[in-house]
Amino acid sequence: MDPTRISTQVSVKHCSLCQGDTEYYCYGCQQDLCIQCKKLHVIDLSTKHHIVTSYSEKMKYPPKPVKTLQSQDPKQVISARSQNHEPCVMPFTEYKPHKIIPPVWLSPLELSEIQRQQCSRRIYDLRGETIYYRSVLLEGLRYDRETGHKAVTIRGQSKAEMRGQVLKDLIDEVLAGDLKDRCIIQKTRMTRHMTKLLRYYHRFEQLSETMETRPFKFLRIVTQKHSLRKDDMKTIINILVNLMKEIRLVPSGIPRRAGVEDLLTLLSSPVVQKSLSVTGVKYCYHISCVTPDRVWVSDVKNLILTDTATGKQLHRVKDSVNVMSGKHTVNCEGELIYIDKENNIIKLCNDMKTTTTLIKHTDTTWRPQCVYCSPSSGDLLVGMYRCDTETFTGKVMRYDNTGKRKQTIPHNDNTPHDLYRNPDYITENNNGDVLVSDYGRHAVVVTSGEGVHRFSYTGPPSGSHLEPRGICTDVMSHILVSDSYTHTVQMLDRDGQFLSDVLTRQTPGMNYKPCGLSYDVTTHAVWVGSGSYNNNTMSVCRYINRHLHLADEREYDCGFDKEQTQAGM
Repeated sequence: MDPTRISTQVSVKHCSLCQGDTEYYCYGCQQDLCIQCKKLHVIDLSTKHHIVTSYSEKMKYPPKPVKTLQSQDPKQVISARSQNHEPCVMPFTEYKPHKIIPPVWLSPLELSEIQRQQCSRRIYDLRGETIYYRSVLLEGLRYDRETGHKAVTIRGQSKAEMRGQVLKDLIDEVLAGDLKDRCIIQKTRMTRHMTKLLRYYHRFEQLSETMETRPFKFLRIVTQKHSLRKDDMKTIINILVNLMKEIRLVPSGIPRRAGVEDLLTLLSSPVVQKSLSVTGVKYCYHISCVTPDRVWVSDVKNLILTDTATGKQLHRVKDSVNVMSGKHTVNCEGELIYIDKENNIIKLCNDMKTTTTLIKHTDTTWRPQCVYCSPSSGDLLVGMYRCDTETFTGKVMRYDNTGKRKQTIPHNDNTPHDLYRNPDYITENNNGDVLVSDYGRHAVVVTSGEGVHRFSYTGPPSGSHLEPRGICTDVMSHILVSDSYTHTVQMLDRDGQFLSDVLTRQTPGMNYKPCGLSYDVTTHAVWVGSGSYNNNTMSVCRYINRHLHLADEREYDCGFDKEQTQAGM
């Protein structure tokens, strides 16, 4: 057969990024990936949530309808794969590690595919979180080994030199003077001592038959050669073994953990990854992130659950209060907590039907303006302003997750009583600080968790005016605040020092005035909402990423080889 003809009939797939040999396929971006590009793909924060599988698995299990486990009708199936051949995977929230009891009508091939789908959450955590975390720890161990070996070598060398010097001094002392004369003198002294000892021995030898004396016993012991018997050796060994059994190993310090600075790094140039128009709102005054796929967005009148892939409305809350502020938040279970038109604090369960009144509004002199749920304690922070006077004044109330009041800020003489005027947005930092975006004071007012005023940020060092709107914090304890005066999103450290502008008018994709902010703890990106007139744009900005240089061959040194990870990695 003509080899030229054969080569023209063979199509070799190459990596979409580097033209290497294709070994994996990403359903999220529909790209072919080589092994090196795949390693970067699954740890990069912008793509780590994509479904990546080995190319052999993709060809072995083509997209097709799969029967559901809950149905008793063998003809009923799960929703068919979409026309663009996206994988029919179960949502990560439905992962349950219990034992699967297969229905009788499922073939082994179908059962194997369902099992892989149900384990998708575990695979996702392993490939995107666990392996990368172990790589960071291994990097730290390698560094410590190199520096520690050098430190131990230097320390050991110095100790050896010190001990060697002591030995040298002793030898010099022995060799000082006439060594021969000193040895003769020492020999004479030993001879005299032995002669004296033998004289005592012979004097008291005859007394051994009539009486026992301690000196004679001592002399007999000294003049005899003794060796341990086998029974004595066994006794000593048993004593040593029993002592060793009593030894307990005690941990020598805190286990090694990777810090945030080891895992993440700030990008030199933040980028807007994508933008979408949100259906059902005219502005994006406030955003509460549930998952990377779903966020709550509000303007003055509307509160919408939005699909971040399409911008379409998934659910609408009809009784939210009409304010332009941070009137809603999300708890650790992903449930919505918002202020309704009666100024009550309401919780909406994930079924989008059941509501619970957490805090009943009874004091008509104070009106809730913003609310935030602490992810660490579950407490509710509510920013309020006084509505029975012409002078604006505000306060912050802390409630537990059942609605019981725990704290009022300000509450003592160490905190100014006119600390707040109009608390529009509120959040909490990792160190427990309470941060309030106070539009009336043109400042970000920060107090400690105990309610003591720490600082107030009134603008960057350039001296420009500040009109703070949305506010959030990230995993590195940075404070992000949107400024409607300069149309920027500014970054501060935890102590209120200005660091940089994350977004400006010159940032590609930022053609609107930023207002609402929400930090996504899963992807470490920030959602930015528009406050411009009749502009319902919402964007994803990335300014944090992982240390991608850690994606090397060590990923498979821990036992995660290609065959083990092909189901979802």
